[in-house]
Amino acid sequence: MTRRTRRIIFYFFVLIFIIFVPLIIFYALGYTFDWEKKTITATGGIYLKSAPSGADIYINNIPKGKTTKLIRRLAPKIYDVEITKTDFHSWHKELTVEPELVAKANNILLIPSNPKISLVATESAEYSIFEKKETNPYYIANKNLYETKTSRTLAKNVLNFVIYKNGILYLDNLTGQIFELDLTTLKSAEFFKQVFPGFNQGKWILSSDNKKLLCQKEKSVEILWLDDVSNNSILRQKGDMDKIDFGVKINDVIWMPETDEHLIVATDTAILITELDNRFPRNTINFITTEKPQVIYNASDKILYFQSQNKIYQTKI
Repeated sequence: MTRRTRRIIFYFFVLIFIIFVPLIIFYALGYTFDWEKKTITATGGIYLKSAPSGADIYINNIPKGKTTKLIRRLAPKIYDVEITKTDFHSWHKELTVEPELVAKANNILLIPSNPKISLVATESAEYSIFEKKETNPYYIANKNLYETKTSRTLAKNVLNFVIYKNGILYLDNLTGQIFELDLTTLKSAEFFKQVFPGFNQGKWILSSDNKKLLCQKEKSVEILWLDDVSNNSILRQKGDMDKIDFGVKINDVIWMPETDEHLIVATDTAILITELDNRFPRNTINFITTEKPQVIYNASDKILYFQSQNKIYQTKI
């Protein structure tokens, strides 16, 4: 081999080193070449967790494995994500990937597409899980909040209330603000600085984690965050509100306590299950078609009981 040939080989490998080593370093640091923008950019990821797990992941219609999974090295942009599993409704969401960040969807609830429904009892049965046997310990009369057992006045000018931790949250009629009442001292303290004048037009329902308060209205629900929450890559701050409009009359709403991120909604004609994740599109499933149902959910067994047409049924979610 001549000296000239050795020199050519040497410079060839130097050139390869100069070209490929920086690319390898950039790759190791999480950078990629964005062919759409024709530039080198930092990548991000998408984390997907579903219940049940083992569901198929499709990103922009390309299979990416099964849940639970972190998909790495994605160029920053909006991705169409679909989660599918046999015998379950599919789940869709547009997730935005940002450089060096992970977009999370860790409360994906897959709803059975053909739920098995069994009859529990008829109206003539000796018991009913829908009977209200417990008396509410507090009530409102003439815009004053009273204790049922003693009839003592707890607070005045009250439009709506809910039992919260060791006290009561209530909406003040004069200011439109929400206060927290200490049941030991009967002193009220401002819970929010904001005013919520329209939050009295329906039933208040507190989530089991005490971080969200729902106001059930005629055809919609409003959710008020009582604490800062970071979930699904969405930062919710105390005082944030969101509205879910169903466009049909709502008879009943309950929280799903496993996540406190899903609602079971009873309308005149169906039982719907929807998510709080408001990234487009919001997944709302028509779970069961039935007439004017009432709903109760047993979290320990994951069983939904519903009463319709003088009969009580059960099914698993």
